[in-house]
Amino acid sequence: MAKIYTTVYSNFKGVDMASDPTKIDNSRSPYAPNLVSDNDNFPEKRVGWRRLHQVDSPVNGIFYAKLKGEKYYFVHGGTKLYRWNLSDAPQEIEGVQIRNGKSSGFVFNDKFYLLTGAEYLVCEAVEGEAEGEYQINVKDATEDAYVPTVVIGRAPSGGGTPLYSVNLLQKKRTNSFLADGEATVYQLTSDDIESVDKVMVNGEEVENSDTTTKYTVDAPAGKVTFTTAPGKPTVTGQDNVQITFTKTTKGYQNRILGCTICTQYGYGNTDRVIVSGNPDYPNTDWISNINDPTYFPDMNYSNVGVSGTAIMGYARVGEYLAIIKEDNAQDSTIFFRSASYDGTTITFPLKQGIAGIGAIAPGSFATIDDEPLFLARTGVYAITSNLINAERTVQNRSYYVDPALTKEPNLAGAIAVNWNNKYLVCVNNNCYVLDGNQPKSYVSKTNGDYIYECYHWNNIPAVCFFEHDGDLYFGKADGWICRFNNDLAMSERPMEAYSDNWHADETKDNSEAIYCQWATKADDDGDFMTLKTMPKKGSGIQIKPYQRSSVEILVRTDRDTLEQSMTSAYMDIWNWSDIDFERISFNSNDAPQVVPMNFKVKKYKTLQFIVRNKAKNEGFGILGIIKRYVKGNYAKG
Repeated sequence: MAKIYTTVYSNFKGVDMASDPTKIDNSRSPYAPNLVSDNDNFPEKRVGWRRLHQVDSPVNGIFYAKLKGEKYYFVHGGTKLYRWNLSDAPQEIEGVQIRNGKSSGFVFNDKFYLLTGAEYLVCEAVEGEAEGEYQINVKDATEDAYVPTVVIGRAPSGGGTPLYSVNLLQKKRTNSFLADGEATVYQLTSDDIESVDKVMVNGEEVENSDTTTKYTVDAPAGKVTFTTAPGKPTVTGQDNVQITFTKTTKGYQNRILGCTICTQYGYGNTDRVIVSGNPDYPNTDWISNINDPTYFPDMNYSNVGVSGTAIMGYARVGEYLAIIKEDNAQDSTIFFRSASYDGTTITFPLKQGIAGIGAIAPGSFATIDDEPLFLARTGVYAITSNLINAERTVQNRSYYVDPALTKEPNLAGAIAVNWNNKYLVCVNNNCYVLDGNQPKSYVSKTNGDYIYECYHWNNIPAVCFFEHDGDLYFGKADGWICRFNNDLAMSERPMEAYSDNWHADETKDNSEAIYCQWATKADDDGDFMTLKTMPKKGSGIQIKPYQRSSVEILVRTDRDTLEQSMTSAYMDIWNWSDIDFERISFNSNDAPQVVPMNFKVKKYKTLQFIVRNKAKNEGFGILGIIKRYVKGNYAKG
């Protein structure tokens, strides 16, 4: 009797698209669409997604803010801004028309701020008519932007001590004078002003009336002339005249309004906002004043690296703020900003970092395992620390899916999110998953550094992501807000979680099946010159139990152009709340299910199993595959 050999496919990991299908590890698959690791690292079908509500298209951003102790959700759809409660249809906020493009937002001091690339909005919860009731007030940040006092101790004729810088967002500024009791003409720090907005003398506002003129304004000269000279201050040496005026500096406001990228940073905390992404100033970012996102001093900016190469995003790396730029051949692509305090002034010096690898997609920044990741032309990279020389470096983390990911068109439009410690980067309806929950792998081709186990999903038409409390939502180009069905997987009818693109209010079955499969390597069992035969008995697969599941088993040998379907089976478990009378089963065993491969495969050099499920509302998962075979003659040709 011929000796029977055994090959076991178990201890599953992820996909390997970077190696030849005959050379990959037994634990990986060359092609495994729409699978992901479960809590025990076995591959299972991803949950599907459903459509919730439709807004103006496209969905440019979904945001969460906790204001006045209450949860608020905002949706930027097309040119409109909506308020949402995650369940009912979003309600348009009237009177708000904004740029149709990708936006970003943040919460600061109990307010939500939105950058659209043309507007900078402030959303604030204000008390309504009923007690304890709040309504959302939306206004332009320039309306109430901080008005700085730019000079103090100024004599009526000029001079003084500079105090605060001009606010880029605010056309108004204040001059503070020390009156001498004799001068009536007060020279402002700017000429060609537009208006004088407020005059204070000894703490009281001075106003002209229809009958009395207390001062006149020479706008071209930037002078204010009092009818009666303001008296000396009651406290010697203390300024007693303040004049607030409007002076427009062309392009100042647009420097901030044109931004679409934002982060928070500071000395010891995150008390400042940093913005960038203005296409007219691609390598420039601006830092707000402490604890005030409406005050951007006109000198608080940095030109990061060479001009013409854009800032793409930010990442926290220890005490540093990494600034990641796009690829360029002239300069570093990553810089590091630190915060220092000399006892008087806080500064934010820049340090040139890494050259070579830059980001390609502003929407691709996310962090898993406390490691910042971003998408480059050659894959997903992490900013890490080289333990040998303590220098910051970048390391590839997506080696296993790079051949497919890097060939995707329009990589600049990719978006990413951290969902349950998995980095999802989505482009062209394809989603590439880096799993931070599985043990890392080491591949010599990645210079000895670790990489994440990876998966590939399709039919994910996301143009923006929103993760909240472990739930993942996304927006589509047609204005639909969608969410993944992880909540349904724990419900009374969990199988509804395993289909895509359905809507609960539509009466007909409008769902789409999730096609998933696990393909083994094209296995020669370590001997490509020997013909092998798989006997009819002894081989099989072990399947995860679900209320409803099925499996089709296919094989492909070195002789086959296409895979051959060999057998299929239903693997249902009885559930009173979810009965399908067309395939009713009285099986109540929720233990792993075994499907024997009762078929013979003759005289192959390599053999590949394809185990798949392509049905609606069915779960699917693989626990192991066992192959028995005997050896025959040597291959002749």
